[in-house]
Amino acid sequence: MSYLEFIYIADLLGVAVFAVTGAIAAPGKRIDILGVIVLGIVTSLGGGTIRDISLDLHPLVWVGDTTYLWVAISSSVIAFFASRRIQSPRRTLLFLDALGLALFSILGLQKALAAGAPAEVAVMMAVITGVAGGMIRDLLTGQIPLVLQRNGELYATCALMGALAYIFVYGRLGEPSPWLDISAMAIIFISRMASLVAGLQLPEFIVRGHRLESPAEARNLENTEQ
Repeated sequence: MSYLEFIYIADLLGVAVFAVTGAIAAPGKRIDILGVIVLGIVTSLGGGTIRDISLDLHPLVWVGDTTYLWVAISSSVIAFFASRRIQSPRRTLLFLDALGLALFSILGLQKALAAGAPAEVAVMMAVITGVAGGMIRDLLTGQIPLVLQRNGELYATCALMGALAYIFVYGRLGEPSPWLDISAMAIIFISRMASLVAGLQLPEFIVRGHRLESPAEARNLENTEQ
């Protein structure tokens, strides 16, 4: 298998994984099969679309190669019917989301570098490609995006760490390689899963002397003001 074939297969796998996360986020939301397909498409192709538009790359990846679109649709349909028979716990969504984050972040980084973007821009595109689709999915299903949740542990930070590690090693190798890709993806996936297990979080912004209200206190305060 050539390096380009490896990248293409990994990209399609990322599309399939993120499409499934979009579909299994739908149960309980009273969304029909068309809605599930829409969720799968925007989750799997949203980040890459924003990346391509930001870098002025045309045609968009799924416009130039409709295989991406069909993989997203078929994965969503399969997940729709499978979820009606197999209960998918939230940890399944988190596991697949971490896998999709790892795949898309590094592939987005590579595409930005191939387009001639500076390293810092490529790192930003890696994070956007990895998290934007999941943000759209969460917003459409009425959830606070994982990347913005204080109790969501490390998320975009994992994509950032993997992208920076890739850039550091790539700068010394001078050329991409499947092992570099896999290693950077592993950093993202393992750090994301470790943050879920260990509850790792970034420090909050707190003004000295200010005590944060608990969620219950915040709700009571809102009710009092109303």
